Amino acid sequence: MTKHPKYLYPLKNCFHPKNLNMFDLAGKLFLSLLTIIFICFINPTTTLAQPAFLSYYCENSANYTVNSPYQRNLDTTLTALPTTNNGFGFYNLTTGQGYDTVHSVALCRGDVNPDACRSCVNDSIVNLGQLCPNQKEAIGYYDNCMVKYSNQVILGNTGIKFYVYLANTQNATDIDQFNSDLSPLLKKLRVRAAAGGSLQKFASGSTKGPGFSTIYGLVQCTPDLSETQCSDCLEDIIGRISLYFNGRVGGRILLPMCTFRYETYRFFNKSAPVIHYPRHLLR
Repeated sequence: MTKHPKYLYPLKNCFHPKNLNMFDLAGKLFLSLLTIIFICFINPTTTLAQPAFLSYYCENSANYTVNSPYQRNLDTTLTALPTTNNGFGFYNLTTGQGYDTVHSVALCRGDVNPDACRSCVNDSIVNLGQLCPNQKEAIGYYDNCMVKYSNQVILGNTGIKFYVYLANTQNATDIDQFNSDLSPLLKKLRVRAAAGGSLQKFASGSTKGPGFSTIYGLVQCTPDLSETQCSDCLEDIIGRISLYFNGRVGGRILLPMCTFRYETYRFFNKSAPVIHYPRHLLR
């Protein structure tokens, strides 16, 4: 069953009356309820060894069968994918031919160190294998990385199936001023990231917000995109801030090929190059 891309591990269905075996004796009913609760929380689709994804998606339109050529190619691809790092946290590998071809990519956030990056990619591969056991296409998002595999070409593909929106629950005290400070910051970062080379397209920075606040922003594209493709992708998702995050002091949109995030606290690693843009220089 495909999980909704914005909700992880919904357990409410576990307690629907149709899942309960009704017994005449109260003691047996109590034991039955305990059993159901226990089963719900050890459901094999919930990975205990790896942390939960921020979001994940299993594409049900194309499935593979056990021990099929596609599964063998997928196993081979995901085993070798962690060895393909380009040196800047981008991985990609294609295995097989024709209808059994498997395409895979992984991208770590530009400020993540190599060990944390590799660990994130490995966790993603294990989790996706358990959450999407027979789907030919799947994607998982963590804070530190994204992993996707598919029977369709991934590199250079800017087609969008869905957006993942994650919002800070707090609102700015001065929404108009906050928006007027945030927008030019993300525009500057978009231009910088898109101009990055074929190894990395990443930018982070900050600017003064309303009052004594500071707004931090981060944008990134997969480095296989051209400058125009990266810029267009980021422009699209940044342009959705007014629709989904208007007044929120933090938010992010995740796509396989590009992403942005902003907060009023520094959410990325100290090693990340942060350019502070004075407010007057962003106008």
